[in-house]
Amino acid sequence: MRVAVIGAGLAGVTSAYELALQGHEVHVFERDTSVATGASFAPPGLIAPGLMAARPAWPLSWRGAPRQLGWRWAHWRARRASASQPVAAGVHALALRGQALTAVWRRELQLEVEREAGILLLWRHAKDHKAAAPLLARLQERQVPHRALDPDGCREVEPGLNPDTPLAGGLHLPQDEAANARQFSQALKQEAQRLGVQWHFNAEVLRIEPGTQPALHLATGQPPRVDAVIVCAGKGAASLLSPIGLRLPWATVHAHSLTAPLRLLEAHPDLGPRATVVDMSLSVTLTRLGQRVRVGGAHELGGSGNQPDGKSMGALHQASHDWFPGALLASGQQRWKAARPMLPDELPLIGDSGLPGVWLNIGHGEWGWALAAGAAQLLAGRLVKRDPEIDVSMLEPARLK
Repeated sequence: MRVAVIGAGLAGVTSAYELALQGHEVHVFERDTSVATGASFAPPGLIAPGLMAARPAWPLSWRGAPRQLGWRWAHWRARRASASQPVAAGVHALALRGQALTAVWRRELQLEVEREAGILLLWRHAKDHKAAAPLLARLQERQVPHRALDPDGCREVEPGLNPDTPLAGGLHLPQDEAANARQFSQALKQEAQRLGVQWHFNAEVLRIEPGTQPALHLATGQPPRVDAVIVCAGKGAASLLSPIGLRLPWATVHAHSLTAPLRLLEAHPDLGPRATVVDMSLSVTLTRLGQRVRVGGAHELGGSGNQPDGKSMGALHQASHDWFPGALLASGQQRWKAARPMLPDELPLIGDSGLPGVWLNIGHGEWGWALAAGAAQLLAGRLVKRDPEIDVSMLEPARLK
């Protein structure tokens, strides 16, 4: 089949590679100049099926307009309905499949990617730590390897934790991991190109024309008709889907990160994190990426796409100072903000759009990398009517009808 992929973020790159691996002719259309320039540029990079199964409720700071009150109500209802439930078995299975497939690609293709295994969740106060009991129950139900730790156990996992910062306890997920999403995307893009994938950069898709042979209309030039279109366009998806009748209840969430060089002192080898630490009180992650640390969080619902402001970055600086004081160098820091589309139930859309020839792989949010490779394999199979062998009906676009 000839397949067009719209978007060259993590979802688009993994989709293109898996499709080419299955023998399809693949064309990727990206309006920017390279891969992973949007939401895949500098995220925390969590590949964390275990954390997904735990279902922590990341708080959102509200900065949107009053017209989004309806979305906020739908979001509250969806969260309330799922508060006592583990993530659906099929969704968790897809994340596990995605993590395993990513590991296979990384190993067999010998991809050089900054990566550290293990995620440590930290609670500052005893009240919050006790309230986290449902997370443990969900992990037990999904049989996710984990260890509940007292403060001393947390410091055995992460010796660099500041002893002066309050710490009630933690939870270690040894099989979860974090890695450099942009670095991985760039490396996999090269492998996809070797398989024949054609990359079209500075190629803005203006319109999709569904059909048995769907067509794309570009700002410049006219590509050939294809047998299928997979929309992986992230924040650009809504403007492509609304004109063809797919008006989905999106809201925009802005995610932030700060990436800084790690101060290296021979006398203090554990000045920063060894792997990934999650401050559950501030909902901030601190991830080791080679000789740097990436601090992510400060999610804003609504707001604008302007540069990060002081309040948003303040939580990131506070978490890094509280847990690893003096670990980050002031020079060479990179501040980042990206827009992500989110549905009220916080689940992505992966599957048949309901329109002929148009497929969706969008809205992954925090779980983008955990699901990326699995979603790519799932879609490649669905195109040729292969049984996915797991129930992913919760991710199908039909759930919104």
